[in-house]
Amino acid sequence: MQFNRNAKHDADEFSRQLKNQQDGMNKLTVEDYVKNRGDYLANGRSSAGNAAQQAARDNAYNNKVSELLSNETVDSLEEAERQAKNWLDTQAALHDPDQVAGGFMNNVTGVGDAGVNSSIGSQWKTRIGAVDEVVDEIVRTTPYDNLSKIYLDVKLVP
Repeated sequence: MQFNRNAKHDADEFSRQLKNQQDGMNKLTVEDYVKNRGDYLANGRSSAGNAAQQAARDNAYNNKVSELLSNETVDSLEEAERQAKNWLDTQAALHDPDQVAGGFMNNVTGVGDAGVNSSIGSQWKTRIGAVDEVVDEIVRTTPYDNLSKIYLDVKLVP
């Protein structure tokens, strides 16, 4: 499944986030996907994962402050905190995969460039239907007890 990178977005970051989306999807069983996707379609994006998102952001901030101090690229803790905050303002907490793509609301795997994350997230709207069709066919032709044993197998390419 093709995703398009905006020329202003870093190619490596786009590929990293897309690969993490793919890896996250391929860890989902058909049963997980159907439940999570159904919840998303019925209720939209869940706010129940907000604590996980904040924890990921807090962890990233603390790691960035430590990195700046250990690399001796700043003169003070205050400067490290200021730079870390400015950096964090450009980052988004990442679900792998996004909730729209069947991901768990509390499965936040870290942070990444917010523009790249928004770009990938917005592209799901026109792509997820293809996954839904394949999963619907599996559900129609597979005994229910087996749906927890079948994993998704998607390929996302930049």
